Amino acid sequence: MSSKIRAPIAELPEVPTHAPAIAAGADDAARTRGDAARARHADLRALKRIAMTMLLLLVGGVCYAAQELLIPLLLALLISLLLSPLVTLLERMRLPRAFASLLLIAAVVAALAAGVMSLAQPARDLIANAPGMIQTVQQRFHSFREPIRQAQEATKKIEDLTQPSAQERTVVAAQPSLFATMATGTPHVLEAIAAVLVLVYFFLSSGNSFLRRLVEIAPRLADKKLVVSIAREVQDEMSRYLLTVSLINLCLGAATAIAVQLLGLPNPLLWGALAATLNFAPYVGPATTGLALLIAGFTTFDSIGQALAAPGSFFLLAFIEGQLITPTVIGRRFALDPTVVFIWLLLWGWLWGIVGILLAGPLLACFRIVCQHVESLHTICVLIGDGSHDPPK
Repeated sequence: MSSKIRAPIAELPEVPTHAPAIAAGADDAARTRGDAARARHADLRALKRIAMTMLLLLVGGVCYAAQELLIPLLLALLISLLLSPLVTLLERMRLPRAFASLLLIAAVVAALAAGVMSLAQPARDLIANAPGMIQTVQQRFHSFREPIRQAQEATKKIEDLTQPSAQERTVVAAQPSLFATMATGTPHVLEAIAAVLVLVYFFLSSGNSFLRRLVEIAPRLADKKLVVSIAREVQDEMSRYLLTVSLINLCLGAATAIAVQLLGLPNPLLWGALAATLNFAPYVGPATTGLALLIAGFTTFDSIGQALAAPGSFFLLAFIEGQLITPTVIGRRFALDPTVVFIWLLLWGWLWGIVGILLAGPLLACFRIVCQHVESLHTICVLIGDGSHDPPK
């Protein structure tokens, strides 16, 4: 019985002894291919980073070199997005779009001209009295500056002892007056304003013609629908955002003017207009307005409490606007990371000066709206957001 069982077992084929070596060689080849693929992916990512860095540097250089062209263009684009809902409303009232655009621009220019004319004399007086106001504030803080002045005098005496006794002639170049500077800069400003108004008219009167051309370029019907939906959503959200922010800033300016009037500070309309305009620049604008109100308070009132009342009231209004009203009205999905906003302000302030600081906030918010609707830009949308709202997928 045992011999019958052993016979078949003895006839079984033997397993080749080189099979483990073949399997190990296959594993090594697969590992080598995987390492090569990972190396290619790493090289591709490095090339993408280099290309992105070069592209950003190129864009920054173009923005700096072509600022006289790009500033009116971007300003006109933002203003056209702001006025686009009003033009659409007039168009629904059976007015031709070209006529509605011209009528709205004329109304806005008339309102701005009336405001500038009413605020011109107070602004001129404020600029003329600015040196005296700063000197008054310095005298008010003379007791705090006395130790610093003594230290500066001691340092100057030490420097005089170390300098040679030969007298040197100092030549002081005469600086141009403020009136001369404004006179030379006025034609350039008027040209820029005219260019902005013409661009705004063309943007508003053209309507969706550019969108229709984009639809014609798209090859398939699905692509055409996607282009139309994304473009309309982006345009509607950007217009709604700019209009809402502008109304909020106007309300903040009106509240500031009322508070300044109640506290007895002169030129309340000027302070309200300054607060509304500078509030387009996050953080920097309210801080500048508060500092200006602090200087005006110390030059107007004798007591420290009254001097601090005006900037304190403004900072309270700005806190209510920034922390309660704006997040509630606009929504958290437009919230931006404070660090990104500050770096963005520094960048555009360095590139374009004061105009860049004022345009930086709306440009960043509009850029985030675009990132929310473009799938390939979702990562950037997450990076510049404050993390309170996830972008749509």
